[in-house]
Amino acid sequence: MNAGTQMKENLADIAEKARDISARVKERLDETYQDLGKTVRRAKTAAEERIEDVRSTVRKKPLTSVASVAAGGFAVGLVVGLLLGRRARD
Repeated sequence: MNAGTQMKENLADIAEKARDISARVKERLDETYQDLGKTVRRAKTAAEERIEDVRSTVRKKPLTSVASVAAGGFAVGLVVGLLLGRRARD
């Protein structure tokens, strides 16, 4: 067997392996894309359900809801103010 024939066979083997790898990568990407789609649909459904729960709670107890949001905003503002104040002093 001469060197030219052996080189052609090696190149053919390499090309075949590259096609196999390419096919596997494509299959994996397709599976990942499908899984991602399922995950996005689940997240969307969960978010819509949670939003509906929040709307229901706000309809039932509007004053409590507003007070809770105000208290949460005040607490976040207080923490951010303290953190920024410490950085300004340092």
